[in-house]
Amino acid sequence: MPSKKKKIHLLTLLALASLFLTACAKPSPQSLVKKAQQSKIANFQLKTDEHYYTGNKPVRFYGQINYQRSPFVMQADLTQSGDQNVKMWVGQRYAYVKYYKDQQEAWYKAKLNQFTTISHFQQLVKDMDTLTLSQKSAKLFSVSRTKNGWRLNYTGKSQRLWQEITETNGLASLSSDSQIAKAKLQQIKMTIDFSQKKQLTGLAIYAKYKVKGQTSSTKLSMLKVNQQKKLAIPKTVSKNSVDVSRLNK
Repeated sequence: MPSKKKKIHLLTLLALASLFLTACAKPSPQSLVKKAQQSKIANFQLKTDEHYYTGNKPVRFYGQINYQRSPFVMQADLTQSGDQNVKMWVGQRYAYVKYYKDQQEAWYKAKLNQFTTISHFQQLVKDMDTLTLSQKSAKLFSVSRTKNGWRLNYTGKSQRLWQEITETNGLASLSSDSQIAKAKLQQIKMTIDFSQKKQLTGLAIYAKYKVKGQTSSTKLSMLKVNQQKKLAIPKTVSKNSVDVSRLNK
């Protein structure tokens, strides 16, 4: 009897060890990219920081966007060259924008169908939450373990990857630099993060490129994927905003 118990205990330990080793086995970059593309994204935080030129004038565009798919709510705080700042809330019916004039500030609202720029901006954010990389590009990444799960990492000058992240994934659309897609690539640094269960949790792209001999850069990070607190337009904004659709009537 004792020997049979030991045999059962040994088989149990072997089974547990097998499950543990299988769970900890390093996944391939292709399988992780596939997981990322299959992830259903409900919300995320987007941060951007760009340095580029308009003619010979240096421009910096930076800020943060918080996004929630359902019910649709978006919050944006974006600045260009340090002096042009836009704060915005977008809901299912209205967009609310904070406007500054003569050191006075006020919230204004407009129906979404009133300004095409609003619907266009919604589409840009929607484009960004879709990650589409080819299997050839996926092979470029290395896989490493993190305390929270897994990470894909790439540093290099792959023209294929550059084309995919600027054309397929909307980076060129999201960027305020209209020339980014036609720029001469110098370097890409890209990371894609996953949870222990291999669910997408975030990604970051840093690109350095040249346009007409001038060096520019873009840093874009999608953070807190499916980890954001529920977004709602503050009542102080919705109740105290001036309805521009009623002006001049």
